[in-house]
Amino acid sequence: MVALTAERQRADEVAEFSSALITAATEQELQQVVLTRFAATFDGTGAVLAFVDDGRLRVLSDAGYPLTLAKALQDLSLDAPSPLSHAIRTGKPQFIPNRRQYIRCWPQGVILPWIDQLGADFAAVVSPLSPLGEQPVGAWSVTYDSEHHWSPHERALISTLTDLAGQALKRIRLQKARIELATALQQAMLPTLPEHLPGLEVAARYRPSQDGLDIGGDWYDAFAMPDGAIALEIGDAQGHDVDAAAFMGQVSSSMRAIAAQEPDPGTVLTRTNDLLMTMGTARFASCTMLHIDPHDGQVTGTSAGHVPLLYAHKDGSHDICELPGGPVLGVVPDTDYHEVTFTLDRDSALVMVTDGVVEGPSLTLDAGLELIGTLAGEALHDGLDAEATADRILDAAVPVGHIDDMAVLVIRRTG
Repeated sequence: MVALTAERQRADEVAEFSSALITAATEQELQQVVLTRFAATFDGTGAVLAFVDDGRLRVLSDAGYPLTLAKALQDLSLDAPSPLSHAIRTGKPQFIPNRRQYIRCWPQGVILPWIDQLGADFAAVVSPLSPLGEQPVGAWSVTYDSEHHWSPHERALISTLTDLAGQALKRIRLQKARIELATALQQAMLPTLPEHLPGLEVAARYRPSQDGLDIGGDWYDAFAMPDGAIALEIGDAQGHDVDAAAFMGQVSSSMRAIAAQEPDPGTVLTRTNDLLMTMGTARFASCTMLHIDPHDGQVTGTSAGHVPLLYAHKDGSHDICELPGGPVLGVVPDTDYHEVTFTLDRDSALVMVTDGVVEGPSLTLDAGLELIGTLAGEALHDGLDAEATADRILDAAVPVGHIDDMAVLVIRRTG
C-alpha cells in the first residue's frame, strides 16, 4: 500500500512537471521549472541546466548542485571533454552510475579541483535538449550523492521529459523571434510626427505589452492635409503578431493615401473600409480619425469602433467624447462613417489612445478613461506641454497590469 501511494505521488509529480514544461512561456519560466522540479522528480541531490551560446556553455544550477562545479562549467567550451558538453555535441544522453565510470570515460577529471567535493562516490545523468531532429541547444543534468542505476522506466521517463523540454525551448525561442520581428516591423512603420505645426503641439508614445507577447496591432499617424488641416489617426489592428503588424501598415498607409484626395475623415474611413472589403482580409481594425484646423481649432472627427476620445481642459477638467462613426474597418461592406464637428479651445488638448491604455485585468474601460482624462486635465493645469502629458499618461498606464500594447497621441492647441 505504501509503495502504491509512493508510485501515485511520483506519477502526479511527473504530470505536474510535464504540464509546467508545456506551459512555460519564457526561458526564465522554463529555467525555474527545471531547477525547482528536475532533481526531486528523479530523487537526485542537484540539477543543472546548460544552454549553448556561441559555442560555450551558459550554466544555471539549483541549490543542491555543487557551486564550484557550476562555476567550473560556466563558459566551458563545447569542445571541452566533459559529460555535459559531450552530450550536447553528440546528442546522446550520458548515464554515469558511479565515480569509477566517470573516471573511466573522462580520466582527466581525476585532477580537477572540484572532483573531491562530489564525495567518495556520485552519479549523474546528462540529457541533451534537442528539438526533434535538430541539433541540441543545451542539456540538463541530475546529480546523486551515491551510486545510482537507472531502470528502463526511469530512462524512458527522462527521455520523454527531455523531449518536452527541448520542444518547449524551441517554441519559446521561435515566439521570441516572432516578437522581435513584429517589434522591428511595427517600429519601422510608426511615423515621425511633423514638427513646428502652427498653433498645435503633437506628441505620440508607443509601448509594447509588459510580457512581450502582445504586439503588432497599434498605430498612430499625423500629417498635413493639402488644405492646411492636420490629420490625426490612431488605431488597433486585430491580432498580436507579425501579420498584425503588416496589416496595421496596410491600413495606415491606405488611410494616408486616401486622405490626400479626400478632405473629410468620414469619407476616408468609408473608402478604407471598402478597400479592405475588396481585399477579402480576415482581419479588422478599429480607428479614430480627426482633422484639425490649426487656425481656429475646428475639429472634425469620426470613429470606426474605437475607444472614445478624451478632451482635457486647462482648468483640470475633462470630457469623454463618444464620436459618431461606424463599425470596425474590414467587416461590414458599404458602411458610411458619420462625423461630428467641434472646437478645440486654446490651451486644451485631445488625447487619443488605444484600448491597452485604458483597459486591463484590474481596470474597466470606463475607469480607465476616467483615469487618463483626469491625468490629462491635471497635466494641462500644471502647465505641461504635449510631450510631458503623453509621458505622464503612459507612465501611469503601465503599472496597472495591462497585457496589450499601448499607443497615445496628444494634440494640444497653443494658439
